[in-house]
Amino acid sequence: MDTGRRAGGRKEGQLIDSMAASGSLNVVVRHAINEISECSGETKTPKYMKAFILQEISEFRRLIRVLRDEVDVAKTALGCLRDSKRMMGWKIIGLNQRIEDTEGKIRTFEGHLDIMDVAINSE
Repeated sequence: MDTGRRAGGRKEGQLIDSMAASGSLNVVVRHAINEISECSGETKTPKYMKAFILQEISEFRRLIRVLRDEVDVAKTALGCLRDSKRMMGWKIIGLNQRIEDTEGKIRTFEGHLDIMDVAINSE
């Protein structure tokens, strides 16, 4: 004899009502369940609705796993970008130092040219 009772002493419809009350998306589910009950004249939620809801929960959990994987990928990419930024910073510092050294050498050679010009013009 099935009295419609489930674990915790709740009726099947009460269980679904408490699940449906947990979020805005579940409001749509609750309305759909109420419409099915009105159309069929049944006051208990059909068993297939329970299976449907369990499937939805399973799909939402799968979505959460996929989203968490995406977060992990983004964190890894961000870490790589940070490493690249640090290495590029070092490279920029090194290149700027070489530019300064090369400009110093140019100034030195320009000084030599000035001395040579003076020597050539004094002859």
